[in-house]
Amino acid sequence: MPWDYWRLLTVVSLSGFIGLLFGQMMTFMFIATLLYAVWIQHSWYKLSAWLRNPKKNQPPEAEGVVNDVCRDLEQMRRQNKSRKKKLTGYLKRFQSATAALPDAVVVLGSFGEVMWVNASAEALLGITCPRDKSIRVNNLIRDPVFQKLIIDPAMKGKAVSLTSPVNKEIKLEIKIVSYMGNARMLIARDMTPILKLQQMRRDFVANVSHELRTPLTVISGYLEIFSSKTPPEQWKKALPAMRQQAARMSGMLQELLALSHLESGEKPLNLVSIDINTILQEVITEAMKLPQYDKHMVELNLDVDHSLLADMGELRSVLSNIIFNAVRYTPPACRITVTWGVNEQEGVISVKDEGNGIPEHHLDRLTERFYRVDNGRALEDGGTGLGLAIVKHVLQRHGAMLRISSNPGHGSTFSCHFPLENVLAKS
Repeated sequence: MPWDYWRLLTVVSLSGFIGLLFGQMMTFMFIATLLYAVWIQHSWYKLSAWLRNPKKNQPPEAEGVVNDVCRDLEQMRRQNKSRKKKLTGYLKRFQSATAALPDAVVVLGSFGEVMWVNASAEALLGITCPRDKSIRVNNLIRDPVFQKLIIDPAMKGKAVSLTSPVNKEIKLEIKIVSYMGNARMLIARDMTPILKLQQMRRDFVANVSHELRTPLTVISGYLEIFSSKTPPEQWKKALPAMRQQAARMSGMLQELLALSHLESGEKPLNLVSIDINTILQEVITEAMKLPQYDKHMVELNLDVDHSLLADMGELRSVLSNIIFNAVRYTPPACRITVTWGVNEQEGVISVKDEGNGIPEHHLDRLTERFYRVDNGRALEDGGTGLGLAIVKHVLQRHGAMLRISSNPGHGSTFSCHFPLENVLAKS
């Protein structure tokens, strides 16, 4: 029999025995039972107070069922505390992982209200917590396409494209996924880089087609007109033009292949110590043989104490492209300043001219394939529009970067910035 029954039987028996001595057995038993019931009720009251506020109140101290209940409840409380601690850890790890995602994540309630967001949501959607917590997301993003995504059940699981409400230049792909019943999660991905790459691919195909069409049209035009009966005098006039167009196509294909090898990384770098002064002198001598060279004044400012660790062939290609461009696209008798110097952070090769300069809106696109500031002049000068794209990829392979600055009417500066670990002091 449980302890409570033994205790009750003992109290009733003792009170009955004492009452029998005084001739009031029933009265004594009734009073003892009542007092026992009050004591039990007080223990349950203390148990209730402890359950409501376990930190402030102490559990009741009573042997028996009350004590068993207290012990079981305490064990359950510890288990729940341990389980809660684990779940809190899982939640924190989930939130930390989600917060690090580049995609915007917004956890929505059953009515579309904002429950939680990660850091990217503020950058892409302008939604933050706690400012926007409990606000319906369709009140925060007013785009009609997004409103349809939220309201229309047929759009469930589908992705839509729209412009970021924070930055009009950012294009987003937004999708809403359901989980745990009515709970939903909004995921927004920045598609701007992918769209730019797709546009660059389309432009590349269009540009290649256009660039090859012109020389092919010239050559095929002559071939359609001429025959075996055509006088040699006409052939003599046409052959130079045909050779020129064929050479242009050959040069373009060679540069495309070179660019492809650079991008794929198939060709390993052959790093050697290069005397920049010597290679610059050689490139400038070659530049003076260009048809566009016309009394240009080339000034050299060279650091004679340092050399550069680089691939000889690729570095020559970089310097040739930049210096040749300075000669081709500047007026006669223009001053061109070539500088090689080393500071505390990097080694820099810069080519500065005093030509007409380049409008600012062209600068970001100069390293794109086939991009030209002046198409007509570039074609006349024999350029393919691939030179600066090759320069950019060569420098990236060397851990370097190209910086372009220009002031229309006052000239341009093309600077190649190499990391300090590529700079060697001459012995």
